[in-house]
Formats: sequence, C-alpha cells, structure tokens
Amino acid sequence: MKLKSFLIGTVLAATSMTSYAAVGDSQSVGITLYGTPATGYSTNFGLTHLVVGTFTDVFTFSPSVGPSLLNAWVQTMNLGGNHDIDFVSADLNGNALTFTPAGGIEAGWLDPTWVSGPLVLTVNGVSNSVTASYSGTLNIDPVPEPETYLMMLGGLGILSYIGRRRKQSYKNSSTAR
Repeated sequence: MKLKSFLIGTVLAATSMTSYAAVGDSQSVGITLYGTPATGYSTNFGLTHLVVGTFTDVFTFSPSVGPSLLNAWVQTMNLGGNHDIDFVSADLNGNALTFTPAGGIEAGWLDPTWVSGPLVLTVNGVSNSVTASYSGTLNIDPVPEPETYLMMLGGLGILSYIGRRRKQSYKNSSTAR
C-alpha cells in the first residue's frame, strides 16, 4: 500500500513539474512612470524567470499619457553563462519592437513612436534556463502645448513682418538717391 501511494505521488509530482516547466512563468507587473507631462516620463523595468519554458510578460505603465513621443528598449545578456532568454516578440500598445538575432546579447527597441492612453508592453520569449532575466527602459518626451506652437508661429510672423518692412525701407531709400 505504501509503495503504491509513493509511486502515485511521484508520478503526480513529476507530471505537475513537467507541465509547469513547459508553460513557463508568465507575469503581469504594474510599473510607475516617473516625471510629469511637462518634463516627460521615464522608467526602467525587468523580470527574472525561475522556470524553463515560454513566457508572456505584461507590463502596465501608469499614469496614462496624452499624445506623446515614446521610445522603448529591452535587453538580455548571456555571455557564456547559463541564464539565457530568447525574445520571440514584444509590442507596446500594438507597436512591434525590432529585435537583434538570438544570441548571447539580445535587444529589442521601439523607434520614437506616437502613443497615448494607458501603456501596455507585452514581451514574449523563452527562458532556456532557471534564473534568466531581462530588463528595459521606457522614455516619453513631452509634447509642447498648442499655445507653444501658436507663440512660435506668431514670433516668426513678427520677424517676417520686420524683415519685409526693412527690405522695403532699404529699397525706398536706394531709389530716392
């Protein structure tokens, strides 16, 4: 009886570990953006995976942002060690990141892109070993208010007016001679 219980327990434990390792340890994380709408926002993020297998990590950044110019970067390094992650894909609010080929150092980036609303970064990959990690940064540039553009256009208009007036005044003075 004891042997039968032991064998059943061993088989169940092995089966549960195998299915857990195949699934990976996907995670969802909330990340705070530091800064203000006037100065822009920036933050860093990262995760360590403790299980071999595929994963899908979701990073939700707060606060929500208005229309802004954003760039993002994720990276992992495995320089001859035993802590390898291979990125499969990643996107931020539907904008796909571009990745280097799989290898000892992998990186993905999002060129400056216009985004707004709640920011959600989804990273898909494979952890090829226990204790594999990656990290990244997110930078959001401030967008000038419409009043700033109006003031700039007004200033350019005044400079054009002054320049044109001086040109006419110079023409008039040279024809009078």
